[in-house]
Amino acid sequence: MPRQKEKLKVIKYEAVFILDPRKVEGNGEEFSAGIVEQIQALGGKMRRVKCLDKRVFARPIGKHKTGVYWDFVAEMSPGSVEKLQDKYRLNKTVLRLAAFKFVEGQDDEVFKPREERLFKEENFQDDMFEERSYRNYRSR
Repeated sequence: MPRQKEKLKVIKYEAVFILDPRKVEGNGEEFSAGIVEQIQALGGKMRRVKCLDKRVFARPIGKHKTGVYWDFVAEMSPGSVEKLQDKYRLNKTVLRLAAFKFVEGQDDEVFKPREERLFKEENFQDDMFEERSYRNYRSR
């Protein structure tokens, strides 16, 4: 009996690209357009494309201290995500590429303007430090 073709699962993925600012003009608009074309060529449907601007790294990537961040959300099959990662793995313009399963609403706080972001000072790091009296501590 011939096997039936399995339905390919289409999952919403988020891909974050960090581009070398010395190898792209401006914020890398042209390079990101090429990424969108590549995702669509792999059968993906774009849901969001967002430039997160140039940012300074906490730790350098090689000799690079800054990078231009681009965030892409697309509906793709898992095989397409692997092909996308393979395509840009050795590209010198891409410093880092990470793909994740996208969860609705998880990054809403990130895309708000800085003035609207919530920062709660109450209970900040309270769980890390407990008040203990170390003077009365006796070893057994």
